[in-house]
Amino acid sequence: MTSSRLVAAFLLYAGVHALAMGAEASPPPTPAGAGNNLDARIQALLTNVTGSLRPLKGGTFDMGDWGDEHGRYYDMETSSRPLHKVTLDGFSMMAYKVTYEDFDVFTDATGKERIAMDDIYIKSRAPKRPAGVSWHGAKAYCLWLGTLTKLPFDLPTEAQWEYAARSGGKRVLFATNNGKIERGRNFPKEWQHGEKEPSLSEVGRYPPNPVGIYGMSEETGEWVQDWFDPTYYNSSPKKNPRGPRIGTEKVQRGSGSKSSEISAAVFMRINREPQTLQTTFPNGIGGEEVMIPFPGYSSYDVDNFRCAVNSLRIIY
Repeated sequence: MTSSRLVAAFLLYAGVHALAMGAEASPPPTPAGAGNNLDARIQALLTNVTGSLRPLKGGTFDMGDWGDEHGRYYDMETSSRPLHKVTLDGFSMMAYKVTYEDFDVFTDATGKERIAMDDIYIKSRAPKRPAGVSWHGAKAYCLWLGTLTKLPFDLPTEAQWEYAARSGGKRVLFATNNGKIERGRNFPKEWQHGEKEPSLSEVGRYPPNPVGIYGMSEETGEWVQDWFDPTYYNSSPKKNPRGPRIGTEKVQRGSGSKSSEISAAVFMRINREPQTLQTTFPNGIGGEEVMIPFPGYSSYDVDNFRCAVNSLRIIY
């Protein structure tokens, strides 16, 4: 079944119509009945999800850092090269990163503890801000959507994420509306270290890229399906690559820095532990720093994600 037919089936299930691909849209509305009516909140979430799906036709593109006109690479790390051809089947991508409001519906429905509820990270919480989630939490959320809809929801592969960020594989440096960064108009305003760090932008704050996807070049990293291997591009399959079979770290795409522009380039790769660690310093044991996992599905506020709908069920 093609991606577009899968999307159509999902839309029929939820009883809404998809937004036209590439059309600008407001941030998703607050789910109706956001109190104790869990069934209503779940249905509202599904309606928002269907409205955010952006179908992308399959195609072939050159994946990785292609360098500037002088032959100089943009990325100092070698893991974003060599440039290599990749062919993808069609798929659909959520237009928005999953928010705290969205993820609360999932944890409430599945009996899991809500994320970012401790004294430090609760300050990051706002309904429309992207949720700070571990890779395991991101994966569980996407599969949960698949269970509800009977459709192949999952985290996007690294290749799918880059293809979508580049509006179908075009050679654009940033996933903004015009392929450039214009601070305050399509990218967060600049701030200096030492100043009060601004909160993360709410989803949909800036214009989408030409295929209607928001925030793929902003301030945060996004989890993808793949394990990280710095040399994977040397042997990556040409058709629907899914990353190495095993590993210790997962790939994030998007931005590895809240203040650096080039880190938001569409081919930048970030390697992160799937179960994120946080420091307990000072912990009272000789003043030594100790790293422990975040509780449950919680993570740093910059560890975000969105889901994809594959044209076929992919087994990893």
